[in-house]
Amino acid sequence: MAKRLTILLPALVLILAFLSAAPLTHAAAAREEHLFGWLLRKDKVLVLRADSGDYLVTGPDLSKLEGKMVEITGIVTPGDPRDTVLVESARELDE
Repeated sequence: MAKRLTILLPALVLILAFLSAAPLTHAAAAREEHLFGWLLRKDKVLVLRADSGDYLVTGPDLSKLEGKMVEITGIVTPGDPRDTVLVESARELDE
């Protein structure tokens, strides 16, 4: 019994350390950015089409800016198939 405990205890410590660090890794990947591009509706969601790629837009309702060139400031989180931007502010740009 003591031999099993000697093997299981370090394994449990490693698992707990990994699980507690996982959210920090994800949070560290999120970053605030200023993005420029066209705000388009795609598959019932708003997407920012920027030079760096497409971003799923979340946060406040920006439907009034749909089809316009915009600047968005927000928190970008990597994702698959596309990154997501949580909008902090948005404004229409002159084309």
